[in-house]
Amino acid sequence: MVMAALGLWFGAPPLYQWMSARQARKSAISVATNLGLHLAESDAVVYYEYYPSFRDSSAYLVVDSASGAGARELRRASGLASCHPADSADFANAPPEYRPAPSPTLMSCKSVMTSHGFLGAEWDPAADGGARTYLWAIEV
Repeated sequence: MVMAALGLWFGAPPLYQWMSARQARKSAISVATNLGLHLAESDAVVYYEYYPSFRDSSAYLVVDSASGAGARELRRASGLASCHPADSADFANAPPEYRPAPSPTLMSCKSVMTSHGFLGAEWDPAADGGARTYLWAIEV
């Protein structure tokens, strides 16, 4: 009985952390898909941050597509238009390996703003053929 209680006591924190991380991942993807993100089966969310807030939650996702063509389809299907060279973006909270490197070829797109929010994306066509997309999903 004591051993079972100790196992439950010391096993609960890792279980709670795993459940919390899993819920944050699902929430981040949910915010983005509710704002129009269309992930293909071959797309992989390799990093995520979820910022919960009543009525204006946001998420930051890094999505690796199988190819540059797959990433272009992801951006097109998600309604990311009005693309232009990126000026500056705030990726300060993301670890260095999950933010785009400064580059003269870095591109930026935004979806049409709706009453629910918008998507923003950046990618570098010169790096990995543009297969990695850095996405912000912002609810308003």
